[in-house]
Amino acid sequence: MSGPPDSIHERGRAAVLAGNALLDTPPAEGGTRWGLSLDLRLDPVAEERLDALAAEAAVVAGPGQWLTGGRGSSHLTVTYLERVWRAVNADDPEVRRCAGLVEALVAHTPPLRWNLTGLALADRGVLALAEPVDDAPDRFRAAVLAELAELGQAEAYYRRSVWWATVLHFAAPLADPAGLVAWVDARTTLGPLSIPVTADRVEVVRYAFDGQRTVPVPLATMTLTGATDVSGAPGAPVEQRLS
Repeated sequence: MSGPPDSIHERGRAAVLAGNALLDTPPAEGGTRWGLSLDLRLDPVAEERLDALAAEAAVVAGPGQWLTGGRGSSHLTVTYLERVWRAVNADDPEVRRCAGLVEALVAHTPPLRWNLTGLALADRGVLALAEPVDDAPDRFRAAVLAELAELGQAEAYYRRSVWWATVLHFAAPLADPAGLVAWVDARTTLGPLSIPVTADRVEVVRYAFDGQRTVPVPLATMTLTGATDVSGAPGAPVEQRLS
């Protein structure tokens, strides 16, 4: 067992051992999970390594779980943009507004970097904790939240300072709760197997169920190409794709 008292892992560990793991269900109109979000996508090498961890975790957790850390789904969340799920497309005014907000920031923001240093249990699944290499990821998130407040979204939807990539969401009863706890306990520190991550794509996403898991569907994609951080001088042009 690892981590400070009342850490994410300690709370998740206790929930799983007590049989209180929370099982996710697909997004539904009016639901208070899976709202419009701003995500960063992992580079291909990191995505492959996280995909392998997700496959291992799924074997221990048993059938029916969502491999959120698998290829095509893995991501780091910057912030929620809306708490409530709704059917939305790229032409939605809120999507365009948020994309415009982010476009103004990415021109000053270089690719962001973390190390996935260890796993943790949460009451809803398995996480890979991400430690920023420098202060650029936290500065980018702070700048996004500040802009959201300026545009009238007074509530900051995402107040956590911790970064993580979800490896697995629980969506079915766990086959072996104690075995899963032991598996994650053995990986709370990955050591030399830690996973370097570089993210150069930020996306406004909606979430949709693909029959096996809930996945982020990009509505607007922008590339972090700035030569300086969010507080510096203008950087390289930004590429935006609305689809």
